[in-house]
Amino acid sequence: MYGRCVHFSCPGCRSTRMRADQLCCRLNRIVAVQSNSFPDMSLRRKILLVVFGLALGAVVTGGVAGLTLWYVRVGAAPFLAEAPQLDALLYRGLWLVGAVTGALALGAALAGRWLLVSFRQSLQVLQDAVEQVRTGRLDAQVSVNPDDELRRLAQALNRMTTTLSQQTVSRSYLQAVLDSMAELLFVVDADGRVRRANAAAAQALGRSASALRGTALDDHFDADPLASSGEGTVECTLTPTDGPERPVLVSRSALERADATQGTLVCVAQDISERKAAEEKLRRSLEEKEVLLREIHHRVKNNLQVISSLLNAQARDVESPAVEDRFTETQDRIRSMASIHEQLYQTDDLSRIEFDAYLEGLLDDLFRSHRTAHIGRTLEADAQPLSVDQAIPAGLIVNELVTNALEHAFPEGRSGTVAVTFHADEGTARLTVADDGRGADGLGGNGSLGLRLVRGLTRQLRGTFSTDLDDGVTVTIAFPTNPSS
Repeated sequence: MYGRCVHFSCPGCRSTRMRADQLCCRLNRIVAVQSNSFPDMSLRRKILLVVFGLALGAVVTGGVAGLTLWYVRVGAAPFLAEAPQLDALLYRGLWLVGAVTGALALGAALAGRWLLVSFRQSLQVLQDAVEQVRTGRLDAQVSVNPDDELRRLAQALNRMTTTLSQQTVSRSYLQAVLDSMAELLFVVDADGRVRRANAAAAQALGRSASALRGTALDDHFDADPLASSGEGTVECTLTPTDGPERPVLVSRSALERADATQGTLVCVAQDISERKAAEEKLRRSLEEKEVLLREIHHRVKNNLQVISSLLNAQARDVESPAVEDRFTETQDRIRSMASIHEQLYQTDDLSRIEFDAYLEGLLDDLFRSHRTAHIGRTLEADAQPLSVDQAIPAGLIVNELVTNALEHAFPEGRSGTVAVTFHADEGTARLTVADDGRGADGLGGNGSLGLRLVRGLTRQLRGTFSTDLDDGVTVTIAFPTNPSS
């Protein structure tokens, strides 16, 4: 009879329902007062009975009066023959009593009919207002007639509808809100069948909301959105009867209301076609950029190799061993940078270098180019990737220190070992190059080009530089793996 609230368990709605119940009780009391005498009779029959009684009383009274006059006229007939005026008077009296009796009976009938019609009209106004409330028009009002006996009932109904309109969301208003949603909404029962769908869902599936009612939810998707237990979000494809398929993101939640059926779910499907298209466009763009970056690294590596080959050809025409050594050192530096670009070209991650694998290849190149079979090597490196901005200077540092050890730490064929270690822990990397050669004599002066390069590259890494000359030479570089922090 009354509009339903979205949350009927709220205090305002409980108060509204109490007022509605009070109004119904008042209506029942009005009917009960009229029904005390004849509990099995309707109000219409009671009014007809009263009117019939009044009409019957008028007829009986008129009949008695007419019969009395007739008896008087019959009994006084011998005397009335000598008084014709008195006989005419009694005759007119009989007609007058009959006419008055008929008029009273007709008036009672007309009054009864008018009473029924007017009372029915008053009740019809109240019934129309209650019907409007039942269909969702919670702001329905009854025009109050100050002379109407049902005025208090009409005022109570107006107060109730005012309270309902202020504290209750009507069904039509709620349906309008649901139909204005851009997302697809389905109310699904415990058996997985659609109980209600909004306008967006009906339009997307090409069917009316009433046609969707009772259908299985999984019939409209490539996979059952309710297959996984519990609440959450699943991605699937909407499969309408007519029209293209579209990817959607379906979120599910239990409908928790006092009058909700156990297991009822609310499923909201959001069209993610545009997002998928944007992701695909971004993925293709990234792939194109990765291909371009790999091509750049490949060309840089080739250019560096060309430069190294030019230096090698130039060094063949040099007669001075010292100058030839300078050419060789420069080639090693170029080779260390070319190795990084070669690894970047071959790896999946174009922003980071697997530094342990890079060190392995770098040491192979250095030991092979210097032909130092009498010198051993060890490598201990953590699997810690470095960014390109850190890998290049760190690689050049290793190149300088290892080259210095191979050229100066083991003179005259002396055997020994060059050890390279790389460890990273808690945001700090520690790079160490050690040899067990002749110590400080193999390090070279502080003004040498190699040491100047190492110190400059250490500053570029925002690190620290330290040396230990006990039992050979040990150089340690410590730098943060995330310098921006």
